[in-house]
Amino acid sequence: MIKFFRKIRKKLADDNRPLKYMRYAIGEIILVVIGILIALQINIWNQERIQSAELNGLKKSISSAIQSDIRYLKLIRTGRENIGIRADSIFNTYIDSQKEVFGFNDYAFIANTFGELNNIIYYQPNLSAFDALKNSIYLSKLQGTDIELLLNSFYAAAERLHQQEEDYNQTLKTDFQTWSYKFRNEVGTLFKRPWEYMESGDIKEQFLDVLNDDYTIALFAKSFEELDMVDLYDQQIILGEKYIEMVEKGEVNFDEQTKIDFSGTFYSYAEVDVLNLLVNGKIPSDFGVVYAQSSSKFFDGITFEDDAMILTYPENTFDWGSPYFTINALNNRVTEMDFTKYKKVILEMKGAIGGEQFALAIKDKYDLPDGTESRVDITLSNKWETYEIPVEKFKTADKKIIKTPLAFVFLGGEGKTIYVRSIQFN
Repeated sequence: MIKFFRKIRKKLADDNRPLKYMRYAIGEIILVVIGILIALQINIWNQERIQSAELNGLKKSISSAIQSDIRYLKLIRTGRENIGIRADSIFNTYIDSQKEVFGFNDYAFIANTFGELNNIIYYQPNLSAFDALKNSIYLSKLQGTDIELLLNSFYAAAERLHQQEEDYNQTLKTDFQTWSYKFRNEVGTLFKRPWEYMESGDIKEQFLDVLNDDYTIALFAKSFEELDMVDLYDQQIILGEKYIEMVEKGEVNFDEQTKIDFSGTFYSYAEVDVLNLLVNGKIPSDFGVVYAQSSSKFFDGITFEDDAMILTYPENTFDWGSPYFTINALNNRVTEMDFTKYKKVILEMKGAIGGEQFALAIKDKYDLPDGTESRVDITLSNKWETYEIPVEKFKTADKKIIKTPLAFVFLGGEGKTIYVRSIQFN
């Protein structure tokens, strides 16, 4: 090929054709440049392919480590839950009620629970694969993606969980040392291994003296802290399983439902520009919906079908009915929110037959259940339509302390059924 172009160049020079020679030279230069650019692009593609493969390998290694973590988390969760349930049974059966008749199983149940309570257990996350990713050149390729947020959240939560376990275990260890010092005599051994003393006579009185001692009761009461930790393990498992799922599917960003499910986990709702109460008929985990009505009888007027929430108000049954949303964030610790940043609420709705009339309301935590709150009247058609209502129309609600983010108000004896697909504040 080189000889071929060299012959052409020599012929043009020998024929004394400078203009054609120059054109040829320029063309040859352009071909060389194009060849170099193609080679560079191929090299870039090859490097990207190699880096992508190495990044996927690191992600899969982290996935394997998290799978191992999850197996151990489930064991610890079960252990803490069981000890809490058993200690609660000891309070109910033996401490608070003072059971009269004691058999071998009673002694063994209390002693074994006491011994297991004082066995220190803790979660130690496997960080090797995650540290390898952080120390590599590939972490930047995940920057700004949901899987990066998920990874950081998983290991940040793991660190907080480990710290909480460490604090609890240290306190437990100190309390047990205090107990052991007080009962350093044979009575302490009798309480921990009562079956070794049962043949020597009646040990019930001595055993109960230790059981009802303030130090023993305080140790058993510690187990309720373990029950409180169960939710933390559940949350850690959920984060880990979501990461494993995303790696298996090759995803780096959440779908719409996952964004809703993890809204309260990754950031405060105060930081969210768009707040979803309902998406395709599904309610986020930090919210709930309740049906209140004028009768004392229970009425299940809320159902979910396909991609919609269905609200039913029965004919000639109640004076009024009101399905309404509640705030249940942080395991029901947070039941009110600041809605001052939201300017409008957008709903996608339709009626079963069309012409259904009702009202919408928003209530703060001080609003009385007397129907005096501001309302916005709505009339539906039998086709899906979008309704936008300015939040300022709900004048009686203090937007800084909203407790009921949205309520549907039905009045009178006319029955109706409405479908709601989505509710969004922005």
